Amino acid sequence: MTFVFSFGFIFLFYKIAIDATSGFYIHYANYMASRTYLTYENNTNTPGSSDNPALVEARRVFDSYKPTVMIKDFNGTLSANDPESVGNQLYVGTFVEYTIPFSFTAMIGGKEPVKYFSESFLGREPTRSECSLRVCKSMEDLGAQCQTNITFYDNGC
Repeated sequence: MTFVFSFGFIFLFYKIAIDATSGFYIHYANYMASRTYLTYENNTNTPGSSDNPALVEARRVFDSYKPTVMIKDFNGTLSANDPESVGNQLYVGTFVEYTIPFSFTAMIGGKEPVKYFSESFLGREPTRSECSLRVCKSMEDLGAQCQTNITFYDNGC
């Protein structure tokens, strides 16, 4: 009886350690994908251009960490909070939702898988089109027109 209890206790801590390690791994891959998503520039001056190319590149970076190889039964996908779809700009970035079964049998831990959620919301870099709109707005506030060639110093944008 003591052997079964001890073995179960060891198995429980082993499973928790593996899940925590997997969570840290996914969170790091998500962080790197979020950095890619938030700094991707498609070199356009058109305002309102889509962030789909940035999400495609972020998914490529996320998949380069091979989560399906490193984590058995990984079923998550990378998603993004698009700047145009989120009211609060602080919540722009990528996130991953995935589930992992807690145990191999339903006897320990139940039948429901454990749900995990990793999110990475970083400060977004302004795109070229956003910088152009900001400079144009500043020029209009001073009485100039956007077609005029004027040099502005704007602390990075």
